[in-house]
Amino acid sequence: MAFSSGFFNSKGLDRTYTAENFCDYLGSIICNGIQDNYGDCFKLTAASSGLKVTVGRGKAWINGHYFINDARYSIDLSEYMDESLPRYVGICIYLDTTEAVRSVTLKLFPGTPAESPQLPSIPQDEDHVRLLMYAVRLNPGETELTERDWYDYREDRNVCGYCRCILGKCKVTEMLAQLAQITAEMQEYNETVTELTNKVATLQTEVDDIIGGIVEIGTCGENIHYVLYENGKLLLHGTGETYDYEIGQSPFWENEDIRSLVVSDGITKIGNSLFERCKSMASASFPTSLTEIGERSFFMYDQGGLTELNLPASVTTIGEKAFACESLTSVMLPATLATLGTYLFMDSRTLTSARVECEEVPGFCFVGTPLQSLTLSNNVKKLGSHMINYTPLHELTYEGSLDDWAAVTKGGNWDNNSGQDDPHGLDKVQCLDGYMEYDRENREWKVGDE
Repeated sequence: MAFSSGFFNSKGLDRTYTAENFCDYLGSIICNGIQDNYGDCFKLTAASSGLKVTVGRGKAWINGHYFINDARYSIDLSEYMDESLPRYVGICIYLDTTEAVRSVTLKLFPGTPAESPQLPSIPQDEDHVRLLMYAVRLNPGETELTERDWYDYREDRNVCGYCRCILGKCKVTEMLAQLAQITAEMQEYNETVTELTNKVATLQTEVDDIIGGIVEIGTCGENIHYVLYENGKLLLHGTGETYDYEIGQSPFWENEDIRSLVVSDGITKIGNSLFERCKSMASASFPTSLTEIGERSFFMYDQGGLTELNLPASVTTIGEKAFACESLTSVMLPATLATLGTYLFMDSRTLTSARVECEEVPGFCFVGTPLQSLTLSNNVKKLGSHMINYTPLHELTYEGSLDDWAAVTKGGNWDNNSGQDDPHGLDKVQCLDGYMEYDRENREWKVGDE
């Protein structure tokens, strides 16, 4: 027959399928190897004495057939010890599809004793397929084994390997490595762009110094001076930190003449409440010397202020409510951020998209925003409580595996679902190898059906 198809419901037994049909199908989407999210992945350990080893729990796939070891399994290798010559014993997962056997099992293959022993020959053909996990060397007179006595082939895709996810050929672990490399390259590129952009902005203000009118000059730090030009550009130049201010005490408090900000290289901190309620300030250029942005530094109280935010990788600390009520539409928190205050983007009523690459999403971070898209890199290790309260967000993307997601620390009501009977909160977390979904009836998260 030239053509075949399936699978269909049977009517009067006009459609029948065998285990081989299902194995062919599974084998087309799951590559051969050890499933890396089950048990101990068949980890081998030696007994405290003697020539016994123990194979840990694990699951493997071979040509669409599965093999599971759901308890630690002990193997005594003493019977393979030769009195005078060393030899290797292979520990394999072995598929045998012959009519008399039809099984996958754990099987030992002893090699030939020799002064320079070789790995055992393990037969493979259309009915026999092996995953060689370990080769244990037995030396004459040996009374106990250690990890130094065997080779671990589980990572070797030529003889074993891992199926990283349900679509094994896509190898989640490799995808994560590639993603990390791309992220590092993009970070380096963004740092260069940020530095050049700040230099261009600084040069432009020097031109303004020559041809533009100066409206105001003053100091806002021990070694920091500012110049406000007629065109609405505010230049901060000098070194070190600006002053911290109480609410309403900054020289720029509620100044609607400031339309843009340039912070020159050498300045390391923007102090508390420095630009609070500067509602006309739509853009800001930061230098790569900047490491800290203080509490409420750009807090608008009502809408206005920055329309975009480009943080240099040098910034490690941002204080509470630093960018609350801004006119941002999208934000990105870089991986270099180490300390973040709460309510960071609170009530920014135009903020619809966010990406987080640092280790923590702070508490109440996006509360009260119209957030529609949130992407978390696999760097994220902690989610702050109430981080998306009063947002319409129903799905977020996590650039890691389901196991990685399970290890993320989650604060109270991180998903905006606590105590709510209506479907207001998060419904789905999409990971690289599957997704989590929220069961509203039982109020719990569970792995979604593929």
